[in-house]
Amino acid sequence: MKVDKKKFPFITANFVGRACNYSLKPFDWGKADEATQRLFQSYAFEKEFSELMTIIADAGFKTIELWTAHLNYGKATQEQIQKAKQILERYELSVYSYSGSLGNSEKELDQSFTLAQTMGAKILAGGLDTSLLDKAYKLCQGYKIRFAFENHPNRETPEKIKDTIGNRGDWFGACVDTGWFATYDIDASEAIIELQNNLFHIHLKDITARGKHETCALGDGIVDIPAVIKTLRKIDYDGCISIEHEPEYHDPINEIKKSLGRLYQWLES
Repeated sequence: MKVDKKKFPFITANFVGRACNYSLKPFDWGKADEATQRLFQSYAFEKEFSELMTIIADAGFKTIELWTAHLNYGKATQEQIQKAKQILERYELSVYSYSGSLGNSEKELDQSFTLAQTMGAKILAGGLDTSLLDKAYKLCQGYKIRFAFENHPNRETPEKIKDTIGNRGDWFGACVDTGWFATYDIDASEAIIELQNNLFHIHLKDITARGKHETCALGDGIVDIPAVIKTLRKIDYDGCISIEHEPEYHDPINEIKKSLGRLYQWLES
């Protein structure tokens, strides 16, 4: 598998704890999301967004997976969207995917697709209520943006993902989160084989123990990441591989740098 730095996005949700200074106890993803939205809807947007992109670019990344809390489809102003595009251009970063909570109504879903298109995203990654699947499929066709369903709770098995995709595999596909498969004691490599005909995107993640979801640097946990890379090579996967590590109580950037370096080594071996 050729090492192309544009194929390895940084997921900006890796900074989920940042707006709360990594001190939200007990940690609650929804509250952290809300705190991030409040910060990035404030007068400090340009400063905060620029700081994030500086960190990401300095870590060696060329593309990002933009979290909805950092540029929200329903709340971001046109001025903020244009500022975000200018900042990304300044740091020579592109947006591959728009991900997170993508809407609970047809209006919100439409807003997600509109923002994704404006930012140049090729994929929406996350999940949807089943009542919005028909609408999402029409929007995929209209915007020419694919939707990758991630194996989060309630969609935790390859079978459930394939059921969600159904006969819409031209625009609907799978986003494999290797960490969530391990949480449910599902072998990520076997899941990739099962989903290979529907595989749109990868969230490469390691966790410390099965049954939990405490993330760590790639190679430091229980997920056999080298085996995942070999499996992706075996099926001739040529899509992007996002690096995901979302610690609740510390800044992940040094561990993400370590993860990126290890990923390059595994790809080149």
